[in-house]
Amino acid sequence: MPSVAHQAILAMGGFFLLLGVILIIWNRREKARYYDSILLTRRDIKESFTRDPERPWLGAWQVGGKISLIVGIVILIIGGILWLTG
Repeated sequence: MPSVAHQAILAMGGFFLLLGVILIIWNRREKARYYDSILLTRRDIKESFTRDPERPWLGAWQVGGKISLIVGIVILIIGGILWLTG
């Protein structure tokens, strides 16, 4: 493969890696914003401290971020191997 293809694969891996980091940071910010904003409006303080019931939609950004990190690392490894052997 030409070196342009190797660079494209490495760039794609870097993009997914960066996207994963951004999504994980976004998840932390959204969780903090949600739980901090709702604290004063809840009647049951126990729910505020124990975070029950858990909100599954808040974890979607984190799951997507982890998947993107894994995909990015795998693509970077494959691109690096192809670049070194090609």
